[in-house]
Amino acid sequence: MFKLGLRSVLAHRLRFVLCTIAVTLGVSFAAGAMVFTDTLSTALKKNFEVSTADITVTPSSPIASGTDRPPMFQSAVADRIRTVPGVADAVPQLLVSDVQILGPDGKLIENYGLTSFGASWPRDPRTAPFKQVSGTPPAGTEQLALDESTASRVGYHLGDQVRIVTPARSLTATLTALTTPAAAGVAAGAPLVSFDGASAQLLLLGQPGWTSIAVSLKPGADRNAVQQAIAKTVGSSVTVRTAEQVTADGQHDLDNTFGGFSTVLALFAGLALFVGTFLIVNTFAMVVAQRSRELAMLRAIGASRGQVTRTILVESAVIGFLGSTVGLLIGIGVAVAIRYAYQLLELPIPSASLQVSAATIITCYVLGIGVTVGAAAPAARRAGMLPPVAAMRDDVGVPERSLLKRVSIGAFMLLMAILLYAIAMSLGGLPGTVLVVLAGGIAVLAVVILSPLISRYVVRALMYPFGREAAVTLGRRNAERNPRRTSATASALMISVSLIAGLLVIAASAKASINQSITDALGTSDIVVTNDGTPAFSTEVGDRAAKVPGVGAVHRVRQQPGQVGSANVQVSGVSDGTLSGPISTTFDSGSATVLGAGQAVLPRNLAKTLQLGVGKSFDLKTTTGTHRLTVGAILAPNRQLNAVVLSLPAYQKIGGAGTDNLLYVDVAQGNQVPQVRAGILDRLKKDYPTLQVRDQQAYAAAAREPVNGVLAGVGFLLAMAILISLLGIVNTLALGVVERTREIGLLRAIGTDRRQLGRMLRVESIAITLLGSLLGLVIGVVIAASIQSTLVDNGLGVRDIPVLQLVVAVLVAVGFGVLAAVWPARRAARLDVLRAIASE
Repeated sequence: MFKLGLRSVLAHRLRFVLCTIAVTLGVSFAAGAMVFTDTLSTALKKNFEVSTADITVTPSSPIASGTDRPPMFQSAVADRIRTVPGVADAVPQLLVSDVQILGPDGKLIENYGLTSFGASWPRDPRTAPFKQVSGTPPAGTEQLALDESTASRVGYHLGDQVRIVTPARSLTATLTALTTPAAAGVAAGAPLVSFDGASAQLLLLGQPGWTSIAVSLKPGADRNAVQQAIAKTVGSSVTVRTAEQVTADGQHDLDNTFGGFSTVLALFAGLALFVGTFLIVNTFAMVVAQRSRELAMLRAIGASRGQVTRTILVESAVIGFLGSTVGLLIGIGVAVAIRYAYQLLELPIPSASLQVSAATIITCYVLGIGVTVGAAAPAARRAGMLPPVAAMRDDVGVPERSLLKRVSIGAFMLLMAILLYAIAMSLGGLPGTVLVVLAGGIAVLAVVILSPLISRYVVRALMYPFGREAAVTLGRRNAERNPRRTSATASALMISVSLIAGLLVIAASAKASINQSITDALGTSDIVVTNDGTPAFSTEVGDRAAKVPGVGAVHRVRQQPGQVGSANVQVSGVSDGTLSGPISTTFDSGSATVLGAGQAVLPRNLAKTLQLGVGKSFDLKTTTGTHRLTVGAILAPNRQLNAVVLSLPAYQKIGGAGTDNLLYVDVAQGNQVPQVRAGILDRLKKDYPTLQVRDQQAYAAAAREPVNGVLAGVGFLLAMAILISLLGIVNTLALGVVERTREIGLLRAIGTDRRQLGRMLRVESIAITLLGSLLGLVIGVVIAASIQSTLVDNGLGVRDIPVLQLVVAVLVAVGFGVLAAVWPARRAARLDVLRAIASE
C-alpha cells in the first residue's frame, strides 16, 4: 500500500502540487520563527553564562509590571553588605535605559529596535559588566565612554564631542574611552554610554541612587552562606542572587521575550495551515471521487477497506512530508536572511551559529504531516467504503453522508455562538470582548458546516446579474453542482476575508475613536509636546517652552506604572489647572479641586474595573512602595487620562520621577499657533532633537500611526492566507477540468470555442470567490462591530465601518478569482477533443 500511494503521487504530481504549496507556506512560518528565535536567543544567552559578580543584589520592586524607571537604593546598603563575613567588596552599580545617543549630525542614531543604556563606570574591574578597550576612564560631567561597536558604527573617535539626551537633561561631553559591549545582563550587546559614578547618578537619574550591587567574595567563602547572610542583613527590600541564579533569570527573561515573538508567528503559521486544510480536504475529496473506479478495482482484487484507506493516507503523508521539508528549508533560509541583514546593519548582537534544533525539525514535520493526513482522513475513509462491485460500473461514485448531521451540528454551534454573544454584550469590557471573539470563532465554524445548505441558492442569486448566456449558465451550474465542494473551497476564502474585514472595521473604529477622543479631550491646548522613543524627558523642556514668546501656559503630565491589587494601572501626575482647560473633562462625581487635597481622580472605566467609588480608599503600589490613596472624583472615560490621576505634589510624594512625559501648551490670545510652534521647535531642536511639537491635528495623526502600522503588518500576513485560499480555487478548477474531461470534450464537439470555455471557468471561479468573500464580509463586520460595542468605554467609543475599503477588498478578491481561472482555462482549452470524448 505504501508503494502504491507513493506511485500515485508521482504519477499525478500536478494534482497535489498546490496542496504541497499550502503545507509549505504554513510550515515555513513556523520554521522561520523557531529557527530565528532559537538562533538569536542562543546568541544572547551566551551573555548570561558567566556573571562577573559572585553575588548580585538588586532592589525588589513592589509591582510586577515592567517599568522604565527601576527601583533603586542608596550607597548605605553597599556599606552594610561590606560588613557581612566573607564579603571582599560590594560595588554599587547603575544601569538605566531611556538614554538617547545622537550622531555627529545631531540626529538620533539608528539602533534597529535595540535599547540604549546608560551606566556608571565600574570601580572594581573584577565585577565590571564591561571592559575598557582604549582611552582613559571618564571623569566629571563633561567626559563619557561609549561602547566600541556603537562608536565604530556611528563614526565617533576618542576626543570627539558626543551629545547625549537622558530623562534628566541634555549634555555634550568628550569621548575619553571605548568599552566592550556589556558582557552580561539586559544591556548585553546594546549601545552603552557610561560616566563616572557620581556623574552617572546626576546625569542619568537627576538624584542619588543605584540599581544593583556587585559583590565579590573572599577566597574560600561559602557562596550560599554569604547569600543568606546578606539577605538577613539587608532585609526583604532587596533580591540577593548568586551568579548561577542571575544566569538562569536572564535566560528565562530571554525565553519570555522571544516566546512572545514566536507566538505571534506561530499564530499566523496556524492560520496558514488552517486555511490550507480546506484546500487539502477539497483536493483529496475530488481526487478520491475521480479515482473511485480505480479504488473499487483494488477492492475487487482483494484489498481490504483498511488497505484502501491507508493508500490515500500514505499519499497525504507523502505530500505532508514534501511540504514540511520544503517549508523547513524556506524557514531556515528566512532565518539566515534575517541574521545576515542584522550583520549588514552592523547591529551589536552577539553572533551564534544557526540553531536548527531537533525540536524544530520534529515540530515542522508533525505539523505538516499531521495537518495533511488529518485533512485527507475523511476522503480516505470514504474511499475505503467503496464496494468491490463498483469496479464493474461506469457511474461509480464515492458515497456521501447525509447533510442531516451537518445541519444538527451547525445549528447547535450557531445557537452556542448566539448565547455567548448575548452574555458578552451584558458583560462588556475585556471579558465581553473575549467572549465575542470566542462566539465569532464558533459562528465561523458553524457557517462552514452549514454553508453546503445555502451555497446553491446564494450562488444562483449572486450570478443572476451576469445574464443567461450559455457560458455563464454552465459556469454557474458547475458551481451549484457540488455544494459541498463549492462551500469547502469558498470557506477558506471566507475565513481570510472575515479576518481582513474585521481588522478593517476595528482599525477604522480605532482611528475614529482616537480622533473623537482627542477632539473632545484637548480643550485650550493648541500644542502638545511628546518625545519619540523614550517617553520621559527633562523638566528643562517645559521651562524653555514657557519662555517662548506667545506661549500662554505650559501644563505638565508625568506618568509611571503602578498596581492596585493584581491590576496593572497607569499613574499620572498633572500640574495645576491641567483638568480645567488643556484637557477637557466631564466629571461623573466630584471635581478637579480634590487633587489639591492629595486625593485621586479615576476615569469611570478604571473605577469600575477596580470596584472603587468616591470616598473609598485603596493601596497603590509603585516602584517606591505601597501608598494609601482616597478616590475624590470620578471622570467620564478620557483617552488622555486613562490612569489614576494625582496632582504633581501628590505624585512626587509617592516617589514619581521628576521628569515629564507630556506637555500641553496654551497659545496666548492674539498669537498664531504655527509661529509659536516654530518658536518652541527652534528653542528645543538642538538639545532635544527627538521631541515632537505638534498641533492638535498632527497629534491626532501621530496617535493613529500605531493603528496603521499594526494594520499593515497583520494585513501582509493575512494576505498569505488569502493566497492559500486562491490556491484552493485554482486547485478546485484544475481538478474540475480533469473530472469533467469528457464533458469538456463534448462541449467542444458541439461548437463551444476556447473563449467560451475560459469564460465558463471564470464564471465558476467568480461564483466561488463571491460566495466566500460576501460570507466573510458579513461575518467579519458583525464580529468587529460587536467587539466595538463591548469596548465603548475602553477606547473604541466610535464605530466606523469603512464601506469603500470593504468594497475594494471584495473587488480585489473577485479580481484574483478571475486570475485563478486562467491556468485551469488554458488546460481545458488545450484538451484534445477526440481524446477528451473517449476518456472515462
